Amino acid sequence: MKILLIFFTFSLISGAVRCVSVTGYSGGSLLVDSGKLWFSNSAKYMVKHDPWRTIINYKKHNEWTGEGRFILFRNKYGNLMIFIIELNTKDTGKYRIRVLDKWYIDLTLNVIKDSCCKGSKTVLVNGGETATFSCEYSHNHINDAKAIFKERQNSIEKLIHATDTLNKEGRFSISDDRHINFFTVRITDVTPDDGGVYLCGVWINRLFYSISAKVNLHIMTKVGVSRATGHSGGRMMIKCEHPQHKTKPKYICKESDGCSERKNPGVQDEWMENGDVSLYDDTRAGVLMVFYRELKAADAGTYRCGVNVSHYTESFTELQLDVRDGAKYPKMESESAHLGEEVNITCQIPQEHKIHFCKEDDNHICQNISTSAVTEMSPSSERNEERVFTVSISNVSVRDAGVYWCGAETRDTHLTFISLTTKIQLNLFMAPVVRREGESAEIFCPYDSIYKSKSKSLCKGKCSTRDRNTLNETVREEKETKTDRLTLNDDVTASVFTGTITGLTAEDAGKYWCAVTLERDVNYLYTHLIVIMNEELNLTKYEGDDVSIQCKHHDEHQKCFCKAHEPSMCVKDGVSLETIRDDRFSFSDEASTGVFTVNITDLREEDSGIYWCGSHIITKVNLTVNMVRNQDPLSCKALLVLSFLQELMDTGHTPSTLKVYVAAIAAHHAPVVGQSQGSSDLVVCFLKGARRLNPPRPLTIPS
Repeated sequence: MKILLIFFTFSLISGAVRCVSVTGYSGGSLLVDSGKLWFSNSAKYMVKHDPWRTIINYKKHNEWTGEGRFILFRNKYGNLMIFIIELNTKDTGKYRIRVLDKWYIDLTLNVIKDSCCKGSKTVLVNGGETATFSCEYSHNHINDAKAIFKERQNSIEKLIHATDTLNKEGRFSISDDRHINFFTVRITDVTPDDGGVYLCGVWINRLFYSISAKVNLHIMTKVGVSRATGHSGGRMMIKCEHPQHKTKPKYICKESDGCSERKNPGVQDEWMENGDVSLYDDTRAGVLMVFYRELKAADAGTYRCGVNVSHYTESFTELQLDVRDGAKYPKMESESAHLGEEVNITCQIPQEHKIHFCKEDDNHICQNISTSAVTEMSPSSERNEERVFTVSISNVSVRDAGVYWCGAETRDTHLTFISLTTKIQLNLFMAPVVRREGESAEIFCPYDSIYKSKSKSLCKGKCSTRDRNTLNETVREEKETKTDRLTLNDDVTASVFTGTITGLTAEDAGKYWCAVTLERDVNYLYTHLIVIMNEELNLTKYEGDDVSIQCKHHDEHQKCFCKAHEPSMCVKDGVSLETIRDDRFSFSDEASTGVFTVNITDLREEDSGIYWCGSHIITKVNLTVNMVRNQDPLSCKALLVLSFLQELMDTGHTPSTLKVYVAAIAAHHAPVVGQSQGSSDLVVCFLKGARRLNPPRPLTIPS
């Protein structure tokens, strides 16, 4: 704002009214001393003639009143002062200023242009240092005295003037360089009280001051210096404490940019994004929280973390931030936990500092720990100058899914630094859904009640990538949606949405994610849909034989071969619960064909049973291992004879044929306990049973 200040004292003859002419400059301001008393209880009035316009319409005030750019105020001597700011050529004309029932004066103003008046400037200076600023003036006033004024709350006060080229009064001094039409003002050992608006003036003919510049002096008080270290790609939280100025607006800026870009939340007690950082002005604690969502090497440098104590005074802590770039940090890890169970998360921090563990919210700000109870947060060991600690979260629920960070917290006098160096993606899973080919499957997705109004979706496969396969999405209310064989229903009362797939096929098998749609889809919970094929594989072998079993799969990371009565006993999180540790079992994989082969050598009778093989597509394998056949026929055991007879009966031989085989065996077999094999109780019982199952047919006589 350009300013011209004219200070004029009228010589008044008792009972007479003077009409006085003054000159101002476009963009400047005008200050006139009426020479008349203020009269606090009397209304003030100001109008302009040609054309007539009321500016101040009978207003009362003890010290200061005005309208727009026109102000009347009382100076320290009790006189009424006229102050007109931001002059323009349209302000040229005649004015009348009246104090009701007391007095009035007429003022003629001429506004012209002058290159000396270049508006306002801002000067920043640290507390305790010397503030220096220069003021230009017109070449017409080289030999006139120079002066400095300061705007007070309801007045303008002259601080110092110089009739020669140099004058000093206390901490204030004026040095006039008349060769270049500039005079310089210095204020030594500045304090916060020195902040404010200063006016540079020239004293003309002892009648008025021409003000050529307005200077906004900001006092910066540095209360301390702190140092912090972060890692490129990691996260960092900086807490700047200003307990004495809780409700004052706070900011952070970078000194290499001249603090030209001051980042602040814009609002208080609410997280706001500003470029690559998020900020929160906590008025209850008097703390500005600055969260770097992803540190970069360019973020390194010297910062000011400050508070605006007033319009012209600030208090700040200097922060020297070092950002290191290396392969060691940040670390990326992934953990999975079953709903309702406990999960242990292990973290390392680079130095012996206070441990910090936090969870990202929907805005990717990491400040609060999970809502579930942390049962343990203690150091496990110390090695290589690193602390290793474990965090245990019990009774895991859906609200615990998400991204966690751990790192080191450092406390300084006025700042707290939290360098987050390890990112942990915690995924939750449910028991697999096992159904047979052709049946229907229901996938239940519980969610946090805060997401009731959000849309949800069921996703199959790699849901965190661009080629994600979203199967269906609900609307933002309790409603059912259908597409083809999939039905999705959101029960907001129970905070559960359900996906139902009918007519299951092998293509339906796989990994399914439950997702909530925010600014992006948040995949928080998954399960596996296992489809058992109707076609079974029946294998009969003998002890000592080898067998190869081919199993289908479509997921290289999920292969299962398990022995159990039911597939649900085998599969959890897509892998076998019963790990076969036997050198006789081996695996070979042909990924291109979608088949892996299980090889079992030197079969034993205890290998008999039901096996389940595949990945998400499961085939039931019935393996029967009979006793070996290569024993001496003259001395083999009765059980082997019975096994031989069972095979004959299974292949359709009649009881009469079995009896012939028994007679042949008995004729050549050594007696057992004094009895031939044909007289053995077990053999006789077997033949009777075979006869009951297959009674002889009556003979038919041709007619």
